[in-house]
Amino acid sequence: MAWRNVKVHLLISLYMWACSQAFEVDVSCWWNQALPAGPNVSVVCHASARGRANICDLCQLYVITPGHGRLPPCASSKETFNFSIATKLTGQIRCVCSGDAAHTCNVTVRGGYPPSSPSRPDCAGLDDVTENIHCFWTKSNEPMIPTIYTLHWKDYNGKVYSRESDEENVVISRMEYMKNSVITAWVTAKNLLGSARSEEYSFNTGHIFRPDPPNIITHSFMPLVIYWNMSLCEIAGPLEKTCQVQYHAHNHMLDWIQEDDCQSQFPFEDSQPFTEYSFRVRCHCGYEEEVMSDWSSVYSVRTPPAAPVGQLDVWSDCAADSDNSPCNIYWKEMPLSQARGEVSNYIVSLKLKNGTEIKQDTRQRRDTGILHRTEQNCPHLRRFPLKMAVVGVFVSANTSMGTSDPTFIPFSVRGQTPPKANLSVMGEKQELQVSWYVHTQFSESVLEYLIQHVSVEHHRPCLNWVRVNRTQRSVTITGDFRNYTAYNVSLFAVFNNHSTFLESAIVYTRQGVPPKVPQFHVKIISPSSVILMWNPIPVQESKGVILYYVVGIDETRFNLSSDRTSLPLSDLQPSQQYQAWVSAVSAAGEGMRSTTTFSTPEEYSFATSIALAVLIPLSFLILVFAFIFVLLRCCSQKIPDPLNSKSFKHLNFQYTWPLRSSLSEITLKICELEIVEKMHEPEKVLIGVEAQHFQVPDGLGRSNEGREEKWIEDSEESNRDLLKQGSWRKEYSEMVDTDEEENGGTGEEWWDQHCVSDYERHFMPPVEAN
Repeated sequence: MAWRNVKVHLLISLYMWACSQAFEVDVSCWWNQALPAGPNVSVVCHASARGRANICDLCQLYVITPGHGRLPPCASSKETFNFSIATKLTGQIRCVCSGDAAHTCNVTVRGGYPPSSPSRPDCAGLDDVTENIHCFWTKSNEPMIPTIYTLHWKDYNGKVYSRESDEENVVISRMEYMKNSVITAWVTAKNLLGSARSEEYSFNTGHIFRPDPPNIITHSFMPLVIYWNMSLCEIAGPLEKTCQVQYHAHNHMLDWIQEDDCQSQFPFEDSQPFTEYSFRVRCHCGYEEEVMSDWSSVYSVRTPPAAPVGQLDVWSDCAADSDNSPCNIYWKEMPLSQARGEVSNYIVSLKLKNGTEIKQDTRQRRDTGILHRTEQNCPHLRRFPLKMAVVGVFVSANTSMGTSDPTFIPFSVRGQTPPKANLSVMGEKQELQVSWYVHTQFSESVLEYLIQHVSVEHHRPCLNWVRVNRTQRSVTITGDFRNYTAYNVSLFAVFNNHSTFLESAIVYTRQGVPPKVPQFHVKIISPSSVILMWNPIPVQESKGVILYYVVGIDETRFNLSSDRTSLPLSDLQPSQQYQAWVSAVSAAGEGMRSTTTFSTPEEYSFATSIALAVLIPLSFLILVFAFIFVLLRCCSQKIPDPLNSKSFKHLNFQYTWPLRSSLSEITLKICELEIVEKMHEPEKVLIGVEAQHFQVPDGLGRSNEGREEKWIEDSEESNRDLLKQGSWRKEYSEMVDTDEEENGGTGEEWWDQHCVSDYERHFMPPVEAN
């Protein structure tokens, strides 16, 4: 019983494994890029199960799209099914068999093209021994999707055979056709997006071998004629020989132009002067020999030069004031179809403001001369710098056969107020889609519009431009545009004698993820608020249009417009560590984050805040006053202080005056010294006393003036009495000069001495000196 259970479990496991293997599905989905992409596109899917031919016999295949749920399944016994999907959802879909999520596959919807009609097949025998027929054809386009090519041929009985091929040739073996019979062949091409059929080609299987190709002998000019011969056809005669000629100019090497029904020569009447052409020929001999020979070797010839025609395409890159601003004149090299000869030099004619004209010859030398090539990536652009004030510039090309008509350069006038142009620029797949709208009244006076585009880079970029008719309002510009590079597209209106700048825009043909945001830092305002600051990413480094910035702190994030460079944050916690970051977002996605870590300071107490609020202004005021004091001390004239004189030391005696004296007398200031000549009265010295500073005691009478004089005399008499009585002499008898202490003293009091110090002698001369 146990063994039977084991066998049952093994069978169930084996069955489930087989089913899982059968359920493995390969799905390929495509949409037609040749059709305009609207809101929805039609998608074609091809499903194949490993080990089964019909996937829907095994399970029903469902398609799941984001936001649209499950679409109807494929029909029974069909591997290919169609459905419609929104254009924005073509990036990825999911497929599931019978709702089993365990067998889900992710599918990318890719773009492709239906095949164009292949060329008519060319069938011939290559080997005389096997006599197999080799049929060749060429594709008309590249579908970018797996395409099956099938050769079909119908024999003389009307029976149709076919053979598929991934290449561009099929071999019909000798056993599959009858000798000397007519076979009609054609080719079909088919993929998931469509099918196409070539023209039919009928040939006789008795004439399937190719003759040797012809030999081109020579040519002649005026007009140009190509001659050739074919040795195998000499016996058949020239009238029975049928040839085909193909030719192209060297600037169109991939486009061969074919002429039929030629015999032994080809007159080329549409040849252009000084142009190199290449020719090749193939023929068949006689009416029965319908298999063409292989192409001959390529024969090249250059036509003679002629006088140039047309004008140079000239443009200026100058500021509004070309006298003081850099100004360059650019022109494109004249194509050979216009130059019709080798350009030896360019002639630049300058018309100055004073009316004089100067012609400068710019030779075609890369290393010397005034003419400079811009950069290696601008090989067909010439530059001429202007170094003087000019009002007109004309440029012409000179060849050995003549000179082209001079081209006038309309300088751009930027001082005027241009009308609104509503410029719109979109970049995609090495193309710039430019459109604009200008008011009709303005367009009536415009000769043409010029669209200038230049890359935004540090080094000198490659300037380029395209001219369009004044009736146009859109243009597609193709070129070698670099990915992740910003291009400045500018629109100009060209008039008879000047041009006007209208509007400009920045565009990318392909955008990338932006780099890190530079200079990200934090400015702390308080314990609970900071400011996050950063520098914008330069245009030449952004790799795409910056849509917005994402700024975050810890787990919180904010989306800010691309013109913001800071974000204030509040409600933070004091003494807390935070991590902040910022990143830029473009159409390609979000760039790498610039991060920084900071800590908020401790929260201040109320007393500390008050103290800081008081001390900071006070300290500032102290510094200001100290600076002013030092400045005055250093810059003002020094005046001697008379208090240093011994003559005024007795002012200290005032502190011993009787108490009846006013307190203001104690603080008297000496402002002048008056010397009184000896008359009838003893010498009196008035020691700088200003009457207005004295306060007369209350008990000294009624008249202020009389009382004041009497009070002064009483004071002097009182002082004399005090001197006689020695009431204060003893008190200050110990206050001697420092020199006297050192010398032991002379026994004479210092107030009785008549010696004069150097200070007094210099600044205060005695009476006798007068």
